[in-house]
This record gives sequence, structure tokens and C-alpha cells, in this order.
Amino acid sequence: MIKVLKTWDEIGKSIINLQELGIPIHHQPQKNWDLYNMLKVIEENIEKSEAILDIGASGCPVLEALFNRGYSNLYGIDLNFGFREKFNRTILAALHRRDFGFFFGFSPINLKNANLCKTDFPKEKFMAITSLSVVEHGIFWDDYFKEMSRLLKPGGYLLTSTDFWHEKINTNGIFICGAPMKIFIPKDITEGLSIAYKYGFREISESIPNTKQKCVTCNDIQYTFLLFVLQKI
Repeated sequence: MIKVLKTWDEIGKSIINLQELGIPIHHQPQKNWDLYNMLKVIEENIEKSEAILDIGASGCPVLEALFNRGYSNLYGIDLNFGFREKFNRTILAALHRRDFGFFFGFSPINLKNANLCKTDFPKEKFMAITSLSVVEHGIFWDDYFKEMSRLLKPGGYLLTSTDFWHEKINTNGIFICGAPMKIFIPKDITEGLSIAYKYGFREISESIPNTKQKCVTCNDIQYTFLLFVLQKI
């Protein structure tokens, strides 16, 4: 599956859908579009007991959204988890819901500092991996798909959203949280997918949808989001 955020109406509908489900929304309104679409794919295809990994998880509510929907085998990695975030999202959250299993070694959400392209998780541990607005920040496709394929079970899903526009937009010298920013164009996406297929992902038959509306603004640059979902063969 491959989707492009086309209109502000899609963002509004995604926020309403998340709120109706009682899901914590992302503080950046547009990112609720990919959050909702990722959640929908996972609920339609992944059992509640399966292990799920969110990469670049710092500040991202994907894991909390999944926990809210009954998933309880959840992992998140990022290079820059601070102590306060780990405390708030694990210990404090467990105390809030009066879940004292955390103090006996069990937590439904497990956070750790790690490089997403070189993790120490065992092979084929996860049934789904989510990546919300991560790969545009200095990640090489080959390293990314190689490690994601290693981590996924056969039949597992890789859900990736990223910055996108149909024509090239210059982002030289722009950094987000210390990482370079890139807005992918169709050629970048098709080249990336061709690399993914080499690492055992099923080919996507759809073409990249068109849109004329730039729904996202960052550093005075306007663009949109793209989401693709790959299944490991």
C-alpha cells in the first residue's frame, strides 16, 4: 500500500477518528494522518499479542495508541530518549493506570536507546514495525531495509511515513533535532522500494498518488506526507 496526504480534510478526519477511539493524538496535527492510517493497518492485520516496534519513538504516541487498542508487547527505540521521557511513558504511566506489573519486570511499553539501522534485537522478533517521519533524517535506504527485514517475521509489516512532494524542494542546511531534513520526490521513493524488494519485501503494485495541496509546513517549507506499507515475504 502507498498513500499520500492530499487534503486538510484528511487530517481533520484522522483526528476525529482517533478521538472517537480514545487515542492520544500527535501534537503536530498533520502527523495524526499517518498515525491513524498506521493504526488501521495494524488492527486489520496484527494480533494483539504480537511484538511491535516503533523506531524513532521519542515524542511519538504510536506505542500509546497501540496500547490503548489492546496491544501489550510494545517496543520503542530512539537515539535520544531522555530519563524524563522514559519515566513518564513507562513508570509514571504504569502508576497512573495502577498497573504494578512494571515493578516485577513487566511493562507493555519498553523503551531503549538504539540506532535503528543496527539494533541488538534478535532476528525475526517483530510482526510489525512503525516508522513515523524518521527516514527523511539522514537514513540510508539500504541500511534501513536490511535491518527492518532482519527484525520482521515472515508475513510481518513495515509501515513507513516520510516527507514528500512531487518536485524537488531544496532543504540544504536545514536540520531537525540535529539531523538533516530531506523531502523525498517520487524517484527517491521508487528507488527506495526497489531496494526493499531486494531484502525480501513484497512488491507494491500501486503508483504514487498525485496531489496539488501542500498540507505540511516546516521551516517555512511546504510539502506533504507519504505512507507506504510493505509486507515481508
